[in-house]
Amino acid sequence: MVPPLRPISHRRMDLEALRAELKALLASWEYAYAMGHGCSVGDHPQHRAVRQKVADLKALIAEHAVQ
Repeated sequence: MVPPLRPISHRRMDLEALRAELKALLASWEYAYAMGHGCSVGDHPQHRAVRQKVADLKALIAEHAVQ
């Protein structure tokens, strides 16, 4: 199961930690199954959660990279 995003103060956002977390998730089997499973067998709540976490991490990185 994918752990929820940890609450972090916007001022203390560690951009490098977010990027490392995203990189690790993108390199995981969990992500590979989440991306491949929906195309062949159908969606599953756990796979949907993985894809949502990736989207959330990308959004946080984009939001804080400009500051």
